[in-house]
Amino acid sequence: MKILVTGSEGFIAKNLIEHLIRDENIKLYLYSKKDSKIILEAYLKEVDFIFHLAGVNRPERINEFYEGNASFTKNIIDILIKNNKKTPILLSSSTQVILDNDYGRSKLEAENILLDYSKKMNVNIYIYRLPNVFGKWCKPNYNSVLATWCYNIANDLEIQVNNKETKLSLVYVDDVIKSFINKLNTKETKDILI
Repeated sequence: MKILVTGSEGFIAKNLIEHLIRDENIKLYLYSKKDSKIILEAYLKEVDFIFHLAGVNRPERINEFYEGNASFTKNIIDILIKNNKKTPILLSSSTQVILDNDYGRSKLEAENILLDYSKKMNVNIYIYRLPNVFGKWCKPNYNSVLATWCYNIANDLEIQVNNKETKLSLVYVDDVIKSFINKLNTKETKDILI
């Protein structure tokens, strides 16, 4: 099976790749932001499944949320449709889609682009609205508040809690990866998993 992983240098992707490379029946195609659109199109013509893990969560400018989340997803879908490819896609989205912020809105746009693709091409999609994911290779002050707290505790730095009433939903990265990999062999259709 030929599998594309977008955002291949990211936290979740690194963990997924570590599992997938162990399967000799899988050929991986890895795409990161430093790669060209020409490479992306070549990969999309080849693969049987896409783990779409690329995204923008800490941009310098607000429009980068939309470019990196919604527009990039649309680019993928446009290439697939142009080449009449019905490739299943698993998208890492966010529980923030229900919030009124640019990150959440841009992820919701990406979800809707995938839902339209699924309807138009009759193809399976899987949308994971991930909460706070933590685990190995997580970056403090970037990927996870839990990684930040652990780093700060280990380095005798102050722990910041903005709202003590907030309840965090946490999920361990290996549990996410296990669920992702299970989608490779499923016959389920059009899932949004929260």
